[in-house]
Amino acid sequence: MLPYLVKRLSLVVPTILAVLVITFFLLRASGSPVDEILGEKGGTPEQRRMLEHELGLDRPLVVQFVDYFARLFKGDMGTVIGRSTTVAEEIADRWRNTVILAFAAIVVATVIGITSGVLSAVFRNSAFDVVIRFITFCLISTPVFWFGIMLLFVFAYLLRWLPPSGTGEETWTAFVLPVIALGLRPASFIARVTRSSMLDELSKDYVRTARAKGLSEWTVTTRHVLRNIAIPLVTIIGGDLGNLLGGTMITETVFSVNGLGRFAVEAVMNRWYDAVMGVALLWAVVFVVVNLCIDTAYAFADPRVVFEKR
Repeated sequence: MLPYLVKRLSLVVPTILAVLVITFFLLRASGSPVDEILGEKGGTPEQRRMLEHELGLDRPLVVQFVDYFARLFKGDMGTVIGRSTTVAEEIADRWRNTVILAFAAIVVATVIGITSGVLSAVFRNSAFDVVIRFITFCLISTPVFWFGIMLLFVFAYLLRWLPPSGTGEETWTAFVLPVIALGLRPASFIARVTRSSMLDELSKDYVRTARAKGLSEWTVTTRHVLRNIAIPLVTIIGGDLGNLLGGTMITETVFSVNGLGRFAVEAVMNRWYDAVMGVALLWAVVFVVVNLCIDTAYAFADPRVVFEKR
């Protein structure tokens, strides 16, 4: 296990650096923040030159690249253009909402997905199974922003049971709708994987043997089958968690949640170079760490997994 972990850890830094390098040059190719500052009229050539010099954008790309990484290694993630705050301060102010949103969504998705998937497999070809398969198919085929709009329309504007947007009051009710919207698609994926894995395991000889010994269906399912389908579930759930932590942009924008996803959208729209780089760095670290944790969790889910041979 140790050699495998060392091998995986050796890829962490190159992966993060590759993400930052690609993001850096793609940002420069997409346009300049000077265009957003000057607006549609574009300003005079003199104004443009002054702003580019003030922001350090009149230097060669290689110089800008080296300067950014030199500042980053010193712990300076840069500043947000047009604001009196640094990128680190903006991230520190917003990351909690994103983490709460992502973890709550994956918990909801896991509980709903595994429960519905197990029941769907146990009651195969029943009316319940047909309904679950139809619902999961619809959820997988529907974009997240549509979930958000429908939830807002029904529960916030028609029924007025929950607040429509924002987390300014820091109450749990402000997270209910975005958590549901964010967790529905992962729940459907988990349910389908659980069902297919369960059906595969239930057809094996050891299940028939366990039933022949007089074990109850509950015991067979919980003690034997669920344990053997843990690996694909760990993979799906862990991957979904990484996607949720780095993919809350649409949900946070729809529900006006003050999180990293909404900040990333704002940064991209305004071409705040340092802000986009800071969020990209954070998300790259999250994805790498989550994937490393998933691979490590294999050993606990199934002792037969031999890391040294992978």
